Amino acid sequence: MADIKQLKIKITSTKNIKKITSAMEVISTIKLQKVKKSAEHLRDYMNTFLGMLSSVNAYTDIFPQPSDQAKRKLAILISSEKGLCGSLNTSLFKQFESEYADHKDELDVYVIGKKGREFCARRGYSVVATHSLSDIFWAKDLSELYSFLSQAQKGGKYMEIKVWYNFFKNTMKQIPAGFQLFPLSSEKFAQFMKTLEIKIPKPEKARHTNYMKLEPTKQAIVKKAYDIMMNVIVYGAVLHNKTGEFAARMLAMKWAKDNATTIIDDLTLAYNKARQDAITKEVLEIVSAKAVIED
Repeated sequence: MADIKQLKIKITSTKNIKKITSAMEVISTIKLQKVKKSAEHLRDYMNTFLGMLSSVNAYTDIFPQPSDQAKRKLAILISSEKGLCGSLNTSLFKQFESEYADHKDELDVYVIGKKGREFCARRGYSVVATHSLSDIFWAKDLSELYSFLSQAQKGGKYMEIKVWYNFFKNTMKQIPAGFQLFPLSSEKFAQFMKTLEIKIPKPEKARHTNYMKLEPTKQAIVKKAYDIMMNVIVYGAVLHNKTGEFAARMLAMKWAKDNATTIIDDLTLAYNKARQDAITKEVLEIVSAKAVIED
């Protein structure tokens, strides 16, 4: 009887776990669809903005270079706030560590997400700032990061600024990636846009060099364009990471739900067998007792 009671308790517990994982799978699916829509809207914006940016870049170089006195590196590490998303964070952290294994002393880290903060604390990285994001967020929620990036790029302290995130390839695949924001070249920028599957329209070449007039000044336009470009790239990286997080969690919860179903079936089979054995044993005892009495 003790085994039967234990099996019944296990079946009930596993059914409760299945209900929880099923609910989390549904929630992750809904959030995934919302973030995907935001990514589509960003893609439309980037197509328009980058078309204008490529036109400006055809007449003047918009990519600044680091100061000769710059000695440190800055990494923007984008992670999730919650767990239960498979190896999403672990894979990113592994690639992050392999990149900076020999440069840890000259590295500053701006961390987005609780899992990233915990990772940096364990590994002893120099964290200059942290940021938390809700599951559904807007571009304006990253305003502190935008300001920090602008100051970091102009301050002359950093010789390199890189953003680390999970690139959302599809629901089944998220790829850990690192993109160098600063210094940046036209070639690297074009390669990044190709990775995001965004086509940059080729600007029409003017017949005269003075065809395009930049107001208020060329320097002001270049500075503003570069700042917006960095913000767009970072926002896109955060969106990709969030999309990958929801996709990974949805799959993890689906696998957990399917696994719970298998366990419930096995436990139910064992429960029925144990119950049948107990009934058979009781019947045999009754028959044996009756035979003894009759004798």
